[in-house]
Amino acid sequence: MYENLFKPLRLRNTVLKNRIESAPVALSNLTPQSYFTPENIAVFEGKAKGGAAIVNMGESRIDLKTGISHWLTLALDDKEVLPSLIMATDAIKRHNAIPAVEILHPGGRTNPEYYDGTIWAPSDAPGHLGKPYTALDEETIQYIVKCFADAAEMAELGGVEMVMIHGGHGWLLHEFLSPLNNRRTDKYGGCLENRARVPLMVVDAIRERCPDLLIEYRLSGSELVKGGLTIEDQVEFAKLLDGKVDLLNITAATFHYPETNQHMIPNTFHPFGVNVEYAEKIKAAMKQTAVGVVGGIDDFEKADELLAQGKVDMIAVARSLIADPNMPNKLLYGCPEDVTPCIRCNNCISESFVPYVKYSSRLVRCSVNPISGREYTAKDVRPAKTPKKVLVIGGGPAGMQAAISLADRGHRVVLAEKSDTLGGAIRFAQYVDFKAKLESFRKVLIHRVESRDIEVMLNTEMTPELAKSLAPDAIVAALGSDPIVPNIPGVELDNVVPAVGMHDQLEKIGKNVVVVGGGLVGCEEAIFLARRGCKVTVIDLKPEFCRDAPYLHHEAVLIEMEKLGVTTYANTRCVEILPDGIVVEVGGEQRKLNADTVLMAAGMTPKMEEAEAFRSITKEFWKIGDCKKVRNVRLAIHEGYDAGSYIE
Repeated sequence: MYENLFKPLRLRNTVLKNRIESAPVALSNLTPQSYFTPENIAVFEGKAKGGAAIVNMGESRIDLKTGISHWLTLALDDKEVLPSLIMATDAIKRHNAIPAVEILHPGGRTNPEYYDGTIWAPSDAPGHLGKPYTALDEETIQYIVKCFADAAEMAELGGVEMVMIHGGHGWLLHEFLSPLNNRRTDKYGGCLENRARVPLMVVDAIRERCPDLLIEYRLSGSELVKGGLTIEDQVEFAKLLDGKVDLLNITAATFHYPETNQHMIPNTFHPFGVNVEYAEKIKAAMKQTAVGVVGGIDDFEKADELLAQGKVDMIAVARSLIADPNMPNKLLYGCPEDVTPCIRCNNCISESFVPYVKYSSRLVRCSVNPISGREYTAKDVRPAKTPKKVLVIGGGPAGMQAAISLADRGHRVVLAEKSDTLGGAIRFAQYVDFKAKLESFRKVLIHRVESRDIEVMLNTEMTPELAKSLAPDAIVAALGSDPIVPNIPGVELDNVVPAVGMHDQLEKIGKNVVVVGGGLVGCEEAIFLARRGCKVTVIDLKPEFCRDAPYLHHEAVLIEMEKLGVTTYANTRCVEILPDGIVVEVGGEQRKLNADTVLMAAGMTPKMEEAEAFRSITKEFWKIGDCKKVRNVRLAIHEGYDAGSYIE
């Protein structure tokens, strides 16, 4: 199984141990000088130890003088970067992996917030952040080409064995190639060969300066914008790169058109492998250069098939290795059922997706991997000094994760769940196609519980009396939350269905549905119902919908709602529920919205008092998940991991 994923691949004089590449994920919690920290290095080492053949350490700057897009990215234009870079590449190499970095010049994507100079681009144009672009002159072009070579040399001196030249997504080299950004009439504009001149100059300069360094080139198979680069254009450009670079990395889209962001970082509504069609066409045109693909490659049986069919040579993944850095080794050694799946919530990217978010957290945190962003501190978790009997109350994601982490450290764990199934609030995912990865995650958690020495008590509603009779040394309360029932006249009518548990009573839902509550739950259930053919309207008191979702998922949900024709009313209050609809108040005026069914998604309230009833039973008591505060699966998993890791 997965035999093609684990076939070696030769790139010139280097043999990669498998076909899995850890795609660049930019870390921005570097030192103020833009050097790597021990925390950063722990991230890279985790991916290398987990079995990826190539570990790309992410975006690196090549020249502070002519433009930067993000404030803290690896400073390859500073010789003082070498100590931390060498430590990072050493950490990757000691696990039999190839260290790589991504080098780029932002061009017109330079951010004036971090840079006070000229915003250089192929052509004069209004700037996307307010400061106009200035067309590059010959001298500055030559200078930037040299900076690419200087950066590659610095990387090689620091132990890097492969550089990825980022020529996609709207960065400078992409801008030269794109007719949307390049309107020059000199030798750098016009026909494809002219527009490709600067990218090829960069490749040649790096090859001349660093003849032994592997070169990977990232390009967008399509800009996905009318008048922009097409796959036909990019096949011809790839032919110009054939034999000059060792590996192509095929992605798509451009930051210059934010509507393409959702394809660039495929959301939960996208299918597997959104860029495979582009990679396959480019691969067919190559005679020497290997071709890899990135973008929603999160089904590894399908990925193995792509390799078997010769559609690509390399599989690049980013979020899947955030969710589970050990994924390659788990597949290699026959444990696919234990791979933590990426659920495509895009929390990992959204927290630092500037300039679209106001503040950057500078951290990569994951909803399903509680160690992500905290790899360096994970070493502090030790086996229990004195194994305790720990009662975990509640079998949702927080409770299951707590039980797993406790058992791994040697504690004796009893996990009590009042229903007949583990999963808690995420059980709904089994009914929703675009939540298939969340359902896979639920099954992984259940598998981990079942494969450990954990006593599971299903159909057991825990009481303080029962808890005392079990004589635990510590209690972890993960009781969850209850739906809020708003004080609205008519809320008790038969046509009102709570969003929580909706999928168990779909027969009660009519064709015309009004959803009261425009948070993440209400909006996602609106999408589910609209996909089933319902006419759906969503109302909310707030001015914006789905604001409790990570930025990129928030955008994805709104786009999907619009695509499906879901009607929305913001700043709207439900005044009364009627047998055939609801009365709402908008702008001081009342109106009726007809509906067969009113779906109540007014939020959840923590089972705080129920949880507090267990506090006095043991000296050590933890309250985690929704019974502490109603939030999301990420914080439930993190709190479960913390309780499981630090109960002594």
